[in-house]
Amino acid sequence: MKTMRKSVIVILLLIISLSLISCQEDRDVAETRELPTSETHSSNNAMSSIAEDYNISHENYPRIDGSTSTLSIVKAINRAMYKYMENDNFPKSASKTVPSYKMLINGDVDLIIVPYPSSDILSLADEKKVELEFYPIALESLVFITPIENEADNITEDQVRQIYIDYGIKNWSELGGPNRELVPICRNADSGSQSQMDNLILKGEDMHPDIQKNYVELTMEGMLELVAFYHNGGLDGSPTDSYALGYTLYTYLEHMGEVTGIDERLKVLSYEGVAPTEENMANGSYPLTDGYYAVIRSDLPQNHSARNIIQWLNSKGGKEAIRKVGLIPSEKEL
Repeated sequence: MKTMRKSVIVILLLIISLSLISCQEDRDVAETRELPTSETHSSNNAMSSIAEDYNISHENYPRIDGSTSTLSIVKAINRAMYKYMENDNFPKSASKTVPSYKMLINGDVDLIIVPYPSSDILSLADEKKVELEFYPIALESLVFITPIENEADNITEDQVRQIYIDYGIKNWSELGGPNRELVPICRNADSGSQSQMDNLILKGEDMHPDIQKNYVELTMEGMLELVAFYHNGGLDGSPTDSYALGYTLYTYLEHMGEVTGIDERLKVLSYEGVAPTEENMANGSYPLTDGYYAVIRSDLPQNHSARNIIQWLNSKGGKEAIRKVGLIPSEKEL
């Protein structure tokens, strides 16, 4: 009986001891879960050796924005300057081309990565008495697209202007294609591809109001899908005797082709008999090649971190980072 009683007491003591140990362990686990939060948050903002070489810290990291098509460059800058992607300055979205220019002109950002601006933006900068500095960092081209089924292969500057300014060509047969209606799709005014369209094709003239009213697409991805499937009538419509014509940026189309395969449903037209290939962009033979620019205000201090970012973009490492996101680095000296 005594032996049994002793056994019970030993078991009870053992249970109590295990409970105390468990409680202590729970406290320790809770403490270790809570303790690293601030430390981890701080370490996420640790800078790379590249940032140190260019005198860039978390505290002086510039405010950077840009167009949808250049978000990959803005992210590449951040990845080069920080050790971890979870840092507080990692960009998740872009404000688009025209809003980015307006933010820069207003002093709300320090640096933007964008196509060259439209005349309206340049006029706004003059009105605000703001001088902008442009540094070419990557090549880009405006390309014209149509469904893969379309037999047309080429388009000229005169034809594009007749279509989008005069709405004067309404059948693909005039472009060497089939006897089908030509439906011209356009982009919204604050998009990067529209800025390229304004600069390279329209050259200060307005697009036909009927096109702007009836055939405007608000997103880059939407433009690709609308052009590819317009003749099918969409999800709820019936097939039409037409093919759409649209425009986009070369590298964006390449990227979306890898992601969604939409390029398999589209044909990229030659322009003035020259195909928009990387080789033709690099050697300057494709006429609609311009580029992406790092843009700052001229009144930005010479020792500002945004200027240091531009120096890095022009370095061997910066050019390699641009290549890795699928773009062709500009060979022009900054």
